[in-house]
Amino acid sequence: MITLPTITGLGTQWWVEVFDDISTEKAQTVYDDVRLFITKFEDRYSRFNPDSIISTLNAAHKFPNPDAETIEILEYGLSLYHDTHEVFNFLVGEAMEQSGYDALYSFTPKSESLTTPDPTHSLSITPEKLILSVGQVDIGGYGKGYLIDLIALRLQQVHNLECFLINGGGDMYGTSDLGKPITIYLEHPSEANTYLKETTLLNEGFAASTTQKRRWENAGKVYTHIIDTKAGQSSQSGLAVFVKALSAKTADAWATTLLISAPENHTDMMTEKSIRAAIYDEQQKTLKYYGEF
Repeated sequence: MITLPTITGLGTQWWVEVFDDISTEKAQTVYDDVRLFITKFEDRYSRFNPDSIISTLNAAHKFPNPDAETIEILEYGLSLYHDTHEVFNFLVGEAMEQSGYDALYSFTPKSESLTTPDPTHSLSITPEKLILSVGQVDIGGYGKGYLIDLIALRLQQVHNLECFLINGGGDMYGTSDLGKPITIYLEHPSEANTYLKETTLLNEGFAASTTQKRRWENAGKVYTHIIDTKAGQSSQSGLAVFVKALSAKTADAWATTLLISAPENHTDMMTEKSIRAAIYDEQQKTLKYYGEF
């Protein structure tokens, strides 16, 4: 096994473990390609980059002639809004800015009302033009998983790799360890170097979500990086959610969804999309499973 050097991107650290037998020279080629691929994705889609497609759309409320990838990414965000019964809303960018989670990481809230518009009415997507009438796009709730899936496809199709694990700040996609499932660990949300249990990945994605790690206080009120868009406020969930799915982007989005809305509200869609979850209640010290995990 070769672990490629750490890559910084999208506000986190990335690792790629390759289980295939490859040379040092090929490992360097793969590393250089993945690092550039992550950088280009961040340049195009991060709301923290003022020149990105997302930032341009948010500022001008329109973007001409979007390419196929951009259209696909935004349409995926719309599909998540429908699939999650309107719990997952990627027009949450303005609410996140208002809560203090802005490009400067000021953590200074500008408003206590964190409203988020309906993307089906506020965002028009056509090959000719993107039109955003109100709100701001933020793909942070699924963008990292989306990028992980793109990297996985690239490792397979461009570099002819079969056995690998991609880890983007705890969100993952793993194929196999030379045919065997890859062992990973569920990290405790507040106790460093403590793990709740181990599990495995075999041609599937994984993501985790909690409000315990990114939270700040202002004027006696606690804010987090997760917005409960239906309630119009920062999520105060004391849970840690771990999700497995057929893709990293699905796991990423549903980890956020199930942090806000109980799995019992989504059983049909979870079954349809092979979404399995483990939810840790830190107050009760319990780990509950939904599906085979």
